[in-house]
Amino acid sequence: MTTSIERAPTILSAVAGAMKDSVRYLADLLVRIAKGLRTIAPVAIGFGCQSGTVDAPVPPSPMPREMASPPATTDAGPAPLGEFNITFYYMIGEEEVAAKAAAKAAKAAKVVANDNQSIAEDDGAVELAAITPPDMVTIYDGGGACEAIAEVTKDFAAALRLQGTGKLKDGRVLNIWGHCPCEHTPCFKVTKSQWGTAGTGRALQPFRTVAVDPKVIKLGSLLYVPLLEGRTMPGRSPWGGFVHDGCVVADDTGGAIDGNQLDLFVGRKGYYLGISGSAGSHAWARHVPVFDGDKICERKGRHVARKAGSI
Repeated sequence: MTTSIERAPTILSAVAGAMKDSVRYLADLLVRIAKGLRTIAPVAIGFGCQSGTVDAPVPPSPMPREMASPPATTDAGPAPLGEFNITFYYMIGEEEVAAKAAAKAAKAAKVVANDNQSIAEDDGAVELAAITPPDMVTIYDGGGACEAIAEVTKDFAAALRLQGTGKLKDGRVLNIWGHCPCEHTPCFKVTKSQWGTAGTGRALQPFRTVAVDPKVIKLGSLLYVPLLEGRTMPGRSPWGGFVHDGCVVADDTGGAIDGNQLDLFVGRKGYYLGISGSAGSHAWARHVPVFDGDKICERKGRHVARKAGSI
């Protein structure tokens, strides 16, 4: 039987061994912890460095204010000038008036001859009424010296005064000059313009020149007449035979032009008849809207027309 004294060294040895194992375990644990710290330290340091440089949170950008759109600009178009009555004038020809007078005289002579034949049928005597020669007048130059221009019939002189422009049988073109102290007034001037000269001194242009009241329309103004647009003008090129674009120019005046009236120069009497409506009426030219043509019409030399690209 073993005594307690014998067992004591054995117990101490066991305790000592256990303590060594514990110390070894702790040492190994500390070594592992130290290795772990060496691995974690750079990462922790990196996080620490980054945490010092983190940008402050950026506030959201303010919503951009909506820019107020400028008011839309609309083209108001040509300015209205009111409603006008359109009348017409043309260059009267001496031969034209003479032919009309001759036809009228021939018709009258035929009536008289028929009457005389019925009265004196028994003896075969036929009396023809004498055809009296037309009354003649002298028209004078308006230069102040009362120089005679030509001797014409009273009918032609009256038509010349009314229209303001006429053509003699010899081809000379006359323009009305105005009142004069000569034997016969008004006086006239010979012009080299094919159709005569307007009150502004510019050449008359068929279907483009209008005479106006200067108190209502300033001379030289471009005008737009929508009623003319799209109408085919009578006659032949270059003066007629074209589709009108509505543009005219206020180059002329007239003693009978008053207020809201446009007197459109049409060149010839035949053109005046050709521009008429149904049954030869010109009623379509009453109460016609007229507009300022500066925006859409232009004058280039003697040419008046619509601007390129205008409505």
